[in-house]
Amino acid sequence: MANSKRSVAVVVRGPEAGTFLVVRRPDDPGDPLAGVWGLPAVTLADGEDERAAVVRAGRDKLGVELAPGARLGEANADRGEYALTLADYEAVITAGVPAVPQPDRSVTQYVEWRYTSDPAVLAEAAARGSLCAQIFLGRAEEVQRVAAFRARIGLDTLIDVHTHFMPERLLAAVRAYFDAAGPLIGRPWPIAYREDEQTRVATLRSFGVAAFTALLYPHKPGMARSLNEWGADFAARTPGCLHSATFFAEPSAAADVARALEQGARVFKCHLQVGRFDPNDPDLDAAWGLLAEAGVPVVTHCGSGPVAGPFTGPGPIERVLARYPRLRLVVAHLGMPEYAEFLTLAERYPGVLLDTTMAFTPFVEKGSPFPPSELPRLRDLGHRVLLGTDFPNIPYSYAEALEALERTGLGSDWLRAVCHDNAISLFEISSLSADRV
Repeated sequence: MANSKRSVAVVVRGPEAGTFLVVRRPDDPGDPLAGVWGLPAVTLADGEDERAAVVRAGRDKLGVELAPGARLGEANADRGEYALTLADYEAVITAGVPAVPQPDRSVTQYVEWRYTSDPAVLAEAAARGSLCAQIFLGRAEEVQRVAAFRARIGLDTLIDVHTHFMPERLLAAVRAYFDAAGPLIGRPWPIAYREDEQTRVATLRSFGVAAFTALLYPHKPGMARSLNEWGADFAARTPGCLHSATFFAEPSAAADVARALEQGARVFKCHLQVGRFDPNDPDLDAAWGLLAEAGVPVVTHCGSGPVAGPFTGPGPIERVLARYPRLRLVVAHLGMPEYAEFLTLAERYPGVLLDTTMAFTPFVEKGSPFPPSELPRLRDLGHRVLLGTDFPNIPYSYAEALEALERTGLGSDWLRAVCHDNAISLFEISSLSADRV
């Protein structure tokens, strides 16, 4: 049996509301957490209790006196040579000013410290296996499941092309829609990730998602321009976000698309189900032309799931492709439930790609199962399939979405392409880490 080790990490609350103290580990090549920001921590000595260890962490690692507070949570991990159990505690400084490194060289000392209000600072540590960061971010078990998935298929990071970030007022309306999904689609839709914006970004990063979108979509005219301004600002202040934009069938569509392209938009969202507009509306002709010429992908909800709209299904969007065959169209949800028809579009038009959003999950398979007979075609199109999840508005965990893809049996090569390599090529990304593009 492996040796066991117990440790505590400390969330030292800062002088300003919502702030906490983080420390950076030294750049030790043998340390899997080298150079990342985390929480101060110590291993319990023989006979030492957790709260006493919190006090010692303040003295030995920061040179301050700490008053322990609430126990925030516990997690376990197999570290090979030992089994680790770690708990996070809150604490406040009662005396002294933090300083690093401290003189005790028998334990790991830190090279920097600072206060922050952004939990995303801990995302890289969580993605690398830091239990204290995973506990703080609130999803230790799920972070480990996602990390195990990445390890099984041989990836350090993921790229998710179908995630949603939007202004809080619009997000509230979207959540209200999903909260009412029972009467709309006949079953509940419990959103799994309802945290604030910073925490949702940090959660994605803790999963090892190095690049992601902020897909927005208007449900009526007059919204697209303001959404695009918000999207530009969000991308500018959020490392790792692929600058996302949108449009609606209205006279300003071409101008809205042109402005977003000038601002640097790298992906657009078109939602035919929510917008209930015809993609062949003449107001969109110039917009489609601009997008086709720019080669910027358009993630488009054009399938009829979960609820059909007047212009969903393969027919309307195929007429767009016939006029703009160079358009880089990303069919959301693999075209659910018209999977076979949208696979045919991808085979017919080289610019058509598909994203995996919600596909193969038990939630979707109950009502719109992917036909097993179509798996060979999906395998052959593997170079044009992209990971999408619909985070945060999914009724199950992020890990479950990934594990559902793995259950297809299409193999690690296919999964690596889908979850990473294809997006690298599509968006011409040169380098990635778990915290920025």
